[in-house]
Amino acid sequence: MKTLLQMPAVRECTAVACSFNDGGCHAPAVTVAAAGGAASCATFVESSVRGGIAEITGTVGACARTDCVHNANLACTAESIQVGSGVTASDCLTYQPA
Repeated sequence: MKTLLQMPAVRECTAVACSFNDGGCHAPAVTVAAAGGAASCATFVESSVRGGIAEITGTVGACARTDCVHNANLACTAESIQVGSGVTASDCLTYQPA
């Protein structure tokens, strides 16, 4: 069984309006949603309040994009992911249709 520390890291996040992004993602675990054509980061929170844990780099906790080549049982199998502007302000740019 994997632990949170072994889950894929959020290698880069350019969603600067996100409260968890402070020079990198600091959400303990992000969720990638399956909303329409987007593989959006459902953890995205636009707020002036800083969120997350400064000492950690965010990881992928769950992925609802079952059509992604990196998805196995709603978990991400990519080595790491990149989050940035796509269809929404915070899409998983590592998403690849199966």
